Amino acid sequence: MQDQSAPVADRKRIQDWMIQHIGSVLDVPKDNFPVNDRFDAYGLDSVEAVIMAGLMEEEFGVPIDPMQLFEHPSVVDFSEFFAERISQPS
Repeated sequence: MQDQSAPVADRKRIQDWMIQHIGSVLDVPKDNFPVNDRFDAYGLDSVEAVIMAGLMEEEFGVPIDPMQLFEHPSVVDFSEFFAERISQPS
């Protein structure tokens, strides 16, 4: 069940960034990207997850523990979690 408290624009921006990154790295078509599929379903392994976490830290300015990608293992799940996290005051 998705928490609707995270700003939609943040979720959308995070999802778009993740689709672009994963699509480019793993050659997954960006049209009709499987946003609800688990990362491992299209080949995102732990090495790529660590790299993506680092790039997302740079892009969004918020530290990411790569394990969070495995705890929220799809673009939809992670973008919801991460948007909620970055919308909370420090």
